Amino acid sequence: MNNYTILKENHLKRIEKIRYFQEMNEMGSMLIFSPISIFYLTGYHFIPTERPIAFVLPALDEPWFFVPRLEQEHLIEKIPWVGREIYFEYPDEIHPANLFIKSLREHKILDEKVGMESTTFSAYWGYKGPLLTDLIAKEATFELHSALIPEMRKIKDEEELRLIKISAKYGDLAHHLLQEYTAEGKNEVQVALQASTEASQKMMSDLEGFVPRGLLPAHAGYRGQIGEWSAIPHSVIEKTVFKKGDVLVSGASANVSGYHSELERTMFMGSPSEKQRRYFDVMKKAQDAALEAFKPGIPCSEVDMASIRVFKEEGMKHLTQHHTGHAIGMEGHEAPFLDIGVKEIIQPGMVFTCEPGIYEYKFGGFRHSDTIIITEDGSELITPYPRELDRLII
Repeated sequence: MNNYTILKENHLKRIEKIRYFQEMNEMGSMLIFSPISIFYLTGYHFIPTERPIAFVLPALDEPWFFVPRLEQEHLIEKIPWVGREIYFEYPDEIHPANLFIKSLREHKILDEKVGMESTTFSAYWGYKGPLLTDLIAKEATFELHSALIPEMRKIKDEEELRLIKISAKYGDLAHHLLQEYTAEGKNEVQVALQASTEASQKMMSDLEGFVPRGLLPAHAGYRGQIGEWSAIPHSVIEKTVFKKGDVLVSGASANVSGYHSELERTMFMGSPSEKQRRYFDVMKKAQDAALEAFKPGIPCSEVDMASIRVFKEEGMKHLTQHHTGHAIGMEGHEAPFLDIGVKEIIQPGMVFTCEPGIYEYKFGGFRHSDTIIITEDGSELITPYPRELDRLII
């Protein structure tokens, strides 16, 4: 049995929440188009292409998929409990958008108010087509509810939290291997592949029945944030060779049935300079302040303010480039965000990254990131990798 995925019973509970929303808003059906929303509700993970896909959820009848022919057997094998309407190809002689509207008519979906996640299908690899809202405007009443499923996803249930904790465990392993294998003269690609491959093999060996989503479910690397380029928070891989004196900003995680954690550390190639130590100490002090601020019942802005106060007191606010963190789960960045402008209240079950950073162009970047679960009476740090400078010198 695969214990490393979301159970069907949980997906059915999520669908029932949508049905309750439909009932409260007097909607006959809800139309879902986003691949991640479809995965959240059903567990159906597919490769989104130019071919449109929809999940139709009537308030009373059984749900069904609208999918291209090449997904038919995939659906039968993976999600046999949901019906399906099949079209052949895109764009074809009759555009799938028109075929979808025809199916909605046949199912009498358009006879009642329709809730829609967006105005049309999710566009990915070149899809183009008319807005579905334009096609039904003259014969149906509809409402857009783009925030419905993202709002549901903010509070993680016990199954989701368990998967995120497993992600943190194997992200930690990948990072230990990354630090162990990093050395002068090597390049970031060979070190990242070695650490990620070994951690993924261990993960596959440990987790009986686990099915990876991707070749290397556990991964760690630097993404180009090496030396001067560590001052570019969203740098890209450059196959950079490590040299003495480099500041390194790492990243590690693991994909567990679509759920993620985040672990990042600032490390040094050899003994850091006095200035590097100073910047590291201020960054860590700001992260400590933010970590202490996490608790349910406070606005997200308070966590951001905790780190901002430290940077201001230390005279380094001008070196910041981003807010303190963001929610995480099925996506690397999710709402709500730990930003001074976000007054949303932090609640138990939310999962955040905590990653205040400072960056000096042509000198270096300094950022730790940890994953935090909000509990009923506080918070739980699930990425306990060493944060002290002396443990992060290579």
